[in-house]
Amino acid sequence: MRAVVKIVLFLVIMLGAAWVALWWYAQGRMQAGMTNWISQTSAQGSVQVSYDSITRGTSPLAAVVTLVNPKMTVTTVPGQQPVVVALASFAWRIDAADPMVMHIDLPSQVNVNTDKGNAAITFDNAAVSEQLDPQAVFNPDIYPFRGADASAANINLLASDGSLLVLHIDNFTAHGTLSQAGGNGLTTLSSTYTLDGLALSPLLTKIASVPFDGRITHLGLTVSVVGPPPQYWQDLIKQFNAVPPSDEAAQQKVLVQGMHQWATQNGSASTNLNLIVGPSTLNADAAVAFDANVQPNGTADVTANHLDAFSSALTSAYPQLQNDVNEAQAMLSPYLSSDTADGQNLAIHLVYGSGTVNVNGQKVSDLPPVDWDTLENPPPPAQVAPGDGSGAAVTPPAPAAAPAPAMPGTSK
Repeated sequence: MRAVVKIVLFLVIMLGAAWVALWWYAQGRMQAGMTNWISQTSAQGSVQVSYDSITRGTSPLAAVVTLVNPKMTVTTVPGQQPVVVALASFAWRIDAADPMVMHIDLPSQVNVNTDKGNAAITFDNAAVSEQLDPQAVFNPDIYPFRGADASAANINLLASDGSLLVLHIDNFTAHGTLSQAGGNGLTTLSSTYTLDGLALSPLLTKIASVPFDGRITHLGLTVSVVGPPPQYWQDLIKQFNAVPPSDEAAQQKVLVQGMHQWATQNGSASTNLNLIVGPSTLNADAAVAFDANVQPNGTADVTANHLDAFSSALTSAYPQLQNDVNEAQAMLSPYLSSDTADGQNLAIHLVYGSGTVNVNGQKVSDLPPVDWDTLENPPPPAQVAPGDGSGAAVTPPAPAAAPAPAMPGTSK
């Protein structure tokens, strides 16, 4: 019996030691990942991340790495005061009960300082987490995440050092998944976002006479991307960040080359938007793919209802928009209809590809081919000649020849 007890005790000690070692290793990997993220972010030049200290957790039931008083300083325009985002803390946490999920712990308030003044963002029940890829646990070269979730409630944007409500959101949610496989028609990225009850403060709504109580009832967005795996996009971001921010031509070239390569690898994408404002509901979706010649083709659909009630409320609040509304209605008249249930409706179905653009079954224009070489290597901007701005070179007239001097002793 004593031998059995000794064996069990030995196994418990070994398992405990192994768990402590794994916990210590996990915290080390997390701290290295956090410092690497800070270095990569700060290397961009326009963004600098600073903090008072970085600490590790003390409980073996959770691997935790925390930044104390982190600040992100973003310089948007050289010479002007930067935007500073400050938090009391920022932590990565992995619980022993769910080791493949990394939680991001945020404080209930984020402070933002700009040259226009100070603001704050407050929220309740904020939850952010990322799904870890098991293959990346012991391989630092693999992108470590395969999905993410985020949610928050009672979100407020406050100005004047937190004393003036500017914007309120009832709820926000986000969900995304990543596939390490990619290629061969597989979905690499899929994400969904929702906002409910987005509204300006009652004070601003009243001052600006915003219709619909300054409220967007619902906003939903989904995005799906097919193509190469996440590592491809990570490499593209690294190439982009390696280019000096002042070299816009080089940045554009990196992005266009990346998009071109994505298109040649059977890249495609689709998106869907759902928007409810006042009496109207707008639904829009679009999809794009590329043919054998790497030329785009796809579809887009837009529907909306109760546009008559929507435009009436808009022009009642802002009479100066009446002409703009009339012009928009005249332009969209071929795609408008009316019925008792939904009022004035909009329905547009657009198809493009093979050199044409069709709307609701009718050709509306030609579709010129995409010249990837020109996009990647755009010609230098034309030099504007002085004078009338026509661009034509202006050659100044030659000076008139001076009269030859008279010889001594001769008369004129």
